[in-house]
Amino acid sequence: MSKAIPAPRGALKKSDLRAANQRLLLNIIREKQGASRADIVRLTGFSPSSVTFVVNRMLRDGLLVEAPDDNHSQVGRRPFTLRIRPEAMIAVGAEITHLQSRVVTADLYGNILKQREIKWQRDPRIMLTRVRDAIRSLTAGIPEERLLGAGISLPGTIDRSTGRVIAAEHLDWFDVEAGAILSEGAGVPCFYENDAKLGALAERWFCEPGARPLETFVFVVLGEGLGTGVMIEGRLLHGASGEASEFGHTSIVPDGRRCPCGGIGCWEEYASQRAVERLYAEGIPAKRRGKAAGVNEIVQLARQGDAAASEALRAAANYLGIGFANLNAVFNPEAIVVGDYLASAWDVMGDWVLTAMRSRGPQRFLSRLRVIPSRHGHDSTLKGAVALVLSRSLAGTGQFHADLAQPLPAAKRA
Repeated sequence: MSKAIPAPRGALKKSDLRAANQRLLLNIIREKQGASRADIVRLTGFSPSSVTFVVNRMLRDGLLVEAPDDNHSQVGRRPFTLRIRPEAMIAVGAEITHLQSRVVTADLYGNILKQREIKWQRDPRIMLTRVRDAIRSLTAGIPEERLLGAGISLPGTIDRSTGRVIAAEHLDWFDVEAGAILSEGAGVPCFYENDAKLGALAERWFCEPGARPLETFVFVVLGEGLGTGVMIEGRLLHGASGEASEFGHTSIVPDGRRCPCGGIGCWEEYASQRAVERLYAEGIPAKRRGKAAGVNEIVQLARQGDAAASEALRAAANYLGIGFANLNAVFNPEAIVVGDYLASAWDVMGDWVLTAMRSRGPQRFLSRLRVIPSRHGHDSTLKGAVALVLSRSLAGTGQFHADLAQPLPAAKRA
């Protein structure tokens, strides 16, 4: 039976209850990709008449299609299954980074329909205005009732309720009212989140059809900085003020390098993309020094046997392993999911990372921990931005949001 949906405080309107039921059923149908009405009754505990009421309304609204099950092999009448019409509703996702800023539209399964790339501008107002204009351009011509909203990945430490960037040190953005700029004239409701948390949400939301999604895990972003998104029993960890899980700024080297955040010896100074590039530049002979090498080039050089590239990656892998052991000790996760350069370089760095991690702490704490590359690669944050919108419109199990209504037991109250 599905988990109950936490009820908000105060009296519930009938429209709120209907919307909550619809979100619940839509998410079940999305996950199962071929659920029958009987399946929904079994999974939710709703009465058959309640399910019929909600399903028929969604069929009339064009959200669902119902057809005989082509995979049914048993004797007798083929059951009818329900599927979401993917393009019945559209979500917008935006990722803001100086490496590759993108805005996309996506369907109800997260498939990207259209995409725009935005050239980086250091001035936050110019950059954010360009992102907003891209959102308007991509959604032009789409009826308002089909637009669910825009999920936006913002850099650094943010106030996700308003979209204010409190501090993005690597971009030199401080106290930037990004949400106010993005939402003005965007034409869709906007929702905001940190990039690492969105990477975790993408991993949880867009798992393989029929597979059990990860419940408790840590997602590690390895770009200019190092970010972590922590999922605990299906819920993102935000903390009292939304700044939880900033493990990139935990001190890992006493009397180490000064971090742009003001700290000393921060983990990201030794394991991030920029750390790899610095380690490589410091390790190559002077006669070979020229144009700075990017992390992807360094990984390719290591595959070709370049000693300086291999040593830079090995050093970063050692610090990553130490940090992963710390994450395991704090959260006891099922898995640590890695993105960015480490995901693409796992064939080179994986054994070094695992060796360093397993050399720290009792094996009983580490024996069941998996370290795996992200299934979404460099699209993790962007997919998470789409999932941020979809989870507000489809999720009804209370896994991502606690402001949904209690499911109804009878059709007359649906």
